[in-house]
Amino acid sequence: MPFYCDYHMHSHHSFDAKHSIREMAEAAVQAGLSEICFTDHIDFEDPNWRDVPADLPAQRAEIEREQPSLQVKVLHGVEIGLSPNASFAAQSISYVRTAEPDFIIGSVHVVGTQNAYRPEYFAEREREEAYARYIMEIAAAVRTLPQLSVLGHYDFVTKRAPYSERAMRYADAPEAFDSVLRYLAENGKGMEVNTSAWLDDPAWGLDVLSRFVELGGEFVTFGSDAHVPERVGRRLLEAHALAKAAGVRYTATFRGLKPSFITL
Repeated sequence: MPFYCDYHMHSHHSFDAKHSIREMAEAAVQAGLSEICFTDHIDFEDPNWRDVPADLPAQRAEIEREQPSLQVKVLHGVEIGLSPNASFAAQSISYVRTAEPDFIIGSVHVVGTQNAYRPEYFAEREREEAYARYIMEIAAAVRTLPQLSVLGHYDFVTKRAPYSERAMRYADAPEAFDSVLRYLAENGKGMEVNTSAWLDDPAWGLDVLSRFVELGGEFVTFGSDAHVPERVGRRLLEAHALAKAAGVRYTATFRGLKPSFITL
Protein backbone atom coordinates (compact mmCIF):
# COMPACT_ATOMS: atom_id res chain seq x y z
CA MET A 1 0.00 0.00 0.00
CA PRO A 2 1.46 3.44 -0.89
CA PHE A 3 2.66 5.56 2.02
CA TYR A 4 1.09 9.00 1.76
CA CYS A 5 2.03 11.81 4.13
CA ASP A 6 0.96 15.43 4.36
CA TYR A 7 3.87 17.32 5.87
CA HIS A 8 2.50 20.86 5.68
CA MET A 9 -0.64 21.89 7.52
CA HIS A 10 -1.70 24.43 10.10
CA SER A 11 -3.76 24.27 13.27
CA HIS A 12 -5.25 26.89 15.57
CA HIS A 13 -1.74 27.38 16.96
CA SER A 14 -1.01 29.38 13.77
CA PHE A 15 -2.25 32.96 13.51
CA ASP A 16 -4.00 32.13 10.21
CA ALA A 17 -5.86 28.93 11.12
CA LYS A 18 -8.55 27.98 13.61
CA HIS A 19 -9.00 24.20 13.57
CA SER A 20 -7.85 21.79 16.23
CA ILE A 21 -5.27 19.03 15.89
CA ARG A 22 -8.08 16.47 16.08
CA GLU A 23 -10.18 18.10 13.37
CA MET A 24 -7.27 18.18 10.95
CA ALA A 25 -6.12 14.66 11.87
CA GLU A 26 -9.58 13.19 11.36
CA ALA A 27 -9.63 14.76 7.90
CA ALA A 28 -6.29 13.07 7.23
CA VAL A 29 -7.79 9.70 8.14
CA GLN A 30 -10.65 10.32 5.71
CA ALA A 31 -8.08 11.19 3.04
CA GLY A 32 -6.30 7.87 3.58
CA LEU A 33 -3.05 9.36 4.87
CA SER A 34 -0.52 7.41 6.91
CA GLU A 35 1.18 10.33 8.61
CA ILE A 36 0.83 14.10 8.98
CA CYS A 37 2.95 16.92 10.37
CA PHE A 38 1.70 20.22 11.75
CA THR A 39 3.91 23.09 10.65
CA ASP A 40 2.55 26.14 12.42
CA HIS A 41 4.01 29.55 11.62
CA ILE A 42 6.99 31.39 13.06
CA ASP A 43 7.29 34.59 11.00
CA PHE A 44 9.62 37.01 12.75
CA GLU A 45 10.61 38.46 9.36
CA ASP A 46 7.05 39.63 8.63
CA PRO A 47 6.14 42.87 10.45
CA ASN A 48 2.46 41.89 10.30
CA TRP A 49 2.90 38.58 12.15
CA ARG A 50 6.17 38.70 14.11
CA ASP A 51 4.31 39.30 17.38
CA VAL A 52 2.12 36.18 17.07
CA PRO A 53 4.45 33.17 16.72
CA ALA A 54 2.91 29.73 17.10
CA ASP A 55 2.81 28.37 20.63
CA LEU A 56 4.85 25.26 19.85
CA PRO A 57 4.82 23.76 23.36
CA ALA A 58 1.02 23.98 23.29
CA GLN A 59 0.97 22.41 19.83
CA ARG A 60 3.15 19.53 21.03
CA ALA A 61 1.06 19.03 24.16
CA GLU A 62 -2.15 18.88 22.13
CA ILE A 63 -0.61 16.34 19.74
CA GLU A 64 0.55 14.15 22.63
CA ARG A 65 -2.86 14.36 24.27
CA GLU A 66 -4.79 13.47 21.11
CA GLN A 67 -2.43 10.93 19.51
CA PRO A 68 -3.54 7.81 21.43
CA SER A 69 -7.07 8.04 20.03
CA LEU A 70 -6.14 9.08 16.48
CA GLN A 71 -5.82 6.67 13.56
CA VAL A 72 -3.00 8.57 11.88
CA LYS A 73 0.53 9.33 13.09
CA VAL A 74 0.88 13.02 13.96
CA LEU A 75 4.21 14.86 14.02
CA HIS A 76 5.24 18.15 15.59
CA GLY A 77 6.76 20.67 13.18
CA VAL A 78 7.16 24.32 12.34
CA GLU A 79 7.26 26.57 9.29
CA ILE A 80 9.88 29.29 9.72
CA GLY A 81 9.78 32.40 7.56
CA LEU A 82 13.11 32.95 5.81
CA SER A 83 14.83 36.27 5.19
CA PRO A 84 18.28 37.33 3.95
CA ASN A 85 18.62 38.96 7.38
CA ALA A 86 20.18 36.12 9.36
CA SER A 87 19.10 37.64 12.67
CA PHE A 88 15.51 36.54 11.99
CA ALA A 89 16.63 32.93 11.49
CA ALA A 90 18.67 33.07 14.70
CA GLN A 91 15.66 34.44 16.57
CA SER A 92 13.47 31.68 15.13
CA ILE A 93 15.85 28.86 16.04
CA SER A 94 16.24 30.24 19.55
CA TYR A 95 12.45 30.29 19.83
CA VAL A 96 11.87 26.73 18.58
CA ARG A 97 14.89 24.99 20.12
CA THR A 98 13.22 24.04 23.38
CA ALA A 99 10.16 22.77 21.49
CA GLU A 100 12.30 20.08 19.79
CA PRO A 101 10.33 19.87 16.52
CA ASP A 102 10.41 16.79 14.32
CA PHE A 103 10.53 18.80 11.11
CA ILE A 104 11.31 22.35 9.94
CA ILE A 105 10.08 23.94 6.74
CA GLY A 106 11.92 27.08 5.68
CA SER A 107 9.73 29.33 3.53
CA VAL A 108 9.94 32.79 2.02
CA HIS A 109 6.78 34.85 2.40
CA VAL A 110 8.24 38.37 2.40
CA VAL A 111 10.33 40.00 -0.34
CA GLY A 112 12.05 43.07 1.04
CA THR A 113 9.25 44.48 3.15
CA GLN A 114 6.33 43.19 1.07
CA ASN A 115 4.43 39.97 1.62
CA ALA A 116 4.24 38.15 -1.72
CA TYR A 117 0.69 37.04 -0.89
CA ARG A 118 -0.64 40.59 -0.90
CA PRO A 119 -1.80 42.74 -3.84
CA GLU A 120 0.80 45.42 -3.08
CA TYR A 121 3.57 43.06 -4.09
CA PHE A 122 2.20 42.82 -7.63
CA ALA A 123 1.35 46.50 -8.05
CA GLU A 124 3.32 47.94 -10.96
CA ARG A 125 5.23 44.68 -11.42
CA GLU A 126 5.01 42.52 -14.49
CA ARG A 127 5.00 38.77 -14.03
CA GLU A 128 8.67 38.36 -14.97
CA GLU A 129 9.89 40.79 -12.30
CA ALA A 130 7.52 39.59 -9.59
CA TYR A 131 8.48 35.94 -10.03
CA ALA A 132 12.22 36.48 -10.54
CA ARG A 133 12.48 38.71 -7.46
CA TYR A 134 10.77 36.08 -5.36
CA ILE A 135 13.20 33.31 -6.40
CA MET A 136 16.14 35.68 -5.91
CA GLU A 137 14.89 36.32 -2.37
CA ILE A 138 14.88 32.57 -1.70
CA ALA A 139 18.45 32.35 -3.03
CA ALA A 140 19.52 35.10 -0.64
CA ALA A 141 17.62 33.68 2.34
CA VAL A 142 17.88 29.89 2.23
CA ARG A 143 21.43 29.74 3.63
CA THR A 144 20.47 31.61 6.79
CA LEU A 145 18.67 28.58 8.25
CA PRO A 146 20.93 25.49 8.04
CA GLN A 147 18.55 23.67 10.40
CA LEU A 148 15.75 23.52 7.82
CA SER A 149 14.58 20.09 6.69
CA VAL A 150 13.08 21.22 3.39
CA LEU A 151 12.49 24.39 1.42
CA GLY A 152 8.79 25.19 1.43
CA HIS A 153 6.61 26.28 -1.48
CA TYR A 154 9.11 27.82 -3.91
CA ASP A 155 6.00 28.93 -5.86
CA PHE A 156 4.29 30.78 -2.98
CA VAL A 157 4.30 33.97 -5.04
CA THR A 158 1.88 32.40 -7.53
CA LYS A 159 -0.94 31.95 -5.02
CA ARG A 160 -2.40 35.43 -5.47
CA ALA A 161 -0.62 36.37 -8.69
CA PRO A 162 -2.96 38.37 -10.97
CA TYR A 163 -1.43 37.05 -14.20
CA SER A 164 -3.06 34.85 -16.83
CA GLU A 165 -0.02 32.54 -16.71
CA ARG A 166 0.26 31.75 -13.01
CA ALA A 167 2.57 28.73 -13.14
CA MET A 168 6.12 29.14 -11.86
CA ARG A 169 8.75 27.88 -14.31
CA TYR A 170 12.47 27.18 -13.96
CA ALA A 171 13.02 29.55 -16.90
CA ASP A 172 11.61 32.43 -14.83
CA ALA A 173 14.90 32.68 -12.89
CA PRO A 174 17.35 29.92 -13.89
CA GLU A 175 20.44 31.32 -12.16
CA ALA A 176 18.61 31.97 -8.91
CA PHE A 177 16.91 28.58 -9.09
CA ASP A 178 20.27 26.88 -9.59
CA SER A 179 21.70 28.67 -6.57
CA VAL A 180 18.82 27.45 -4.43
CA LEU A 181 18.62 23.91 -5.77
CA ARG A 182 22.39 23.36 -5.65
CA TYR A 183 22.52 24.51 -2.04
CA LEU A 184 19.73 22.13 -1.06
CA ALA A 185 21.25 19.18 -2.90
CA GLU A 186 24.78 19.74 -1.60
CA ASN A 187 23.59 20.05 1.98
CA GLY A 188 21.23 17.08 2.09
CA LYS A 189 18.09 19.19 2.20
CA GLY A 190 14.82 18.40 0.49
CA MET A 191 12.26 20.31 -1.50
CA GLU A 192 8.59 20.47 -0.72
CA VAL A 193 6.02 19.69 -3.37
CA ASN A 194 3.29 21.99 -2.13
CA THR A 195 -0.09 21.55 -3.79
CA SER A 196 -1.78 24.69 -2.50
CA ALA A 197 -0.74 27.07 -5.29
CA TRP A 198 -2.13 24.82 -8.01
CA LEU A 199 -5.71 25.66 -7.02
CA ASP A 200 -7.71 24.06 -9.85
CA ASP A 201 -5.01 24.57 -12.47
CA PRO A 202 -2.94 21.72 -13.93
CA ALA A 203 -0.04 20.75 -11.67
CA TRP A 204 3.30 22.37 -12.39
CA GLY A 205 6.90 21.91 -11.21
CA LEU A 206 8.28 19.13 -13.40
CA ASP A 207 11.04 21.39 -14.75
CA VAL A 208 12.10 22.64 -11.31
CA LEU A 209 12.08 19.18 -9.72
CA SER A 210 13.97 17.70 -12.68
CA ARG A 211 16.66 20.34 -12.27
CA PHE A 212 16.84 19.59 -8.54
CA VAL A 213 17.53 15.95 -9.40
CA GLU A 214 20.13 16.93 -12.02
CA LEU A 215 21.98 18.91 -9.36
CA GLY A 216 21.98 15.97 -6.95
CA GLY A 217 18.75 16.43 -5.01
CA GLU A 218 17.40 13.17 -3.64
CA PHE A 219 14.17 13.69 -1.73
CA VAL A 220 11.00 15.71 -1.45
CA THR A 221 8.20 15.98 1.05
CA PHE A 222 4.58 16.57 0.13
CA GLY A 223 2.28 19.16 1.65
CA SER A 224 -1.21 20.48 1.09
CA ASP A 225 -0.58 23.60 3.19
CA ALA A 226 -4.07 23.00 4.55
CA HIS A 227 -5.51 25.55 6.94
CA VAL A 228 -8.93 23.87 6.96
CA PRO A 229 -9.87 20.17 7.13
CA GLU A 230 -11.28 20.08 3.58
CA ARG A 231 -7.82 20.82 2.17
CA VAL A 232 -5.90 18.09 4.01
CA GLY A 233 -4.21 15.72 1.55
CA ARG A 234 -5.44 17.68 -1.46
CA ARG A 235 -3.88 16.57 -4.78
CA LEU A 236 -1.15 14.51 -3.13
CA LEU A 237 -1.56 11.70 -5.67
CA GLU A 238 -0.72 14.17 -8.44
CA ALA A 239 2.20 15.47 -6.42
CA HIS A 240 3.64 11.96 -6.07
CA ALA A 241 3.24 11.35 -9.79
CA LEU A 242 4.95 14.65 -10.57
CA ALA A 243 7.94 13.87 -8.34
CA LYS A 244 8.35 10.40 -9.83
CA ALA A 245 8.17 11.80 -13.36
CA ALA A 246 10.96 14.24 -12.44
CA GLY A 247 13.16 11.36 -11.31
CA VAL A 248 13.00 12.07 -7.58
CA ARG A 249 14.06 8.91 -5.75
CA TYR A 250 12.68 9.38 -2.26
CA THR A 251 10.25 11.05 0.04
CA ALA A 252 11.08 11.25 3.73
CA THR A 253 9.52 11.15 7.14
CA PHE A 254 11.13 12.91 10.10
CA ARG A 255 11.65 12.31 13.79
CA GLY A 256 13.66 14.83 15.77
CA LEU A 257 14.82 16.47 12.50
CA LYS A 258 16.30 13.16 11.31
CA PRO A 259 14.97 11.87 7.96
CA SER A 260 14.02 8.32 7.07
CA PHE A 261 13.82 7.78 3.33
CA ILE A 262 11.03 5.97 1.51
CA THR A 263 11.36 5.04 -2.15
CA LEU A 264 8.77 6.69 -4.36
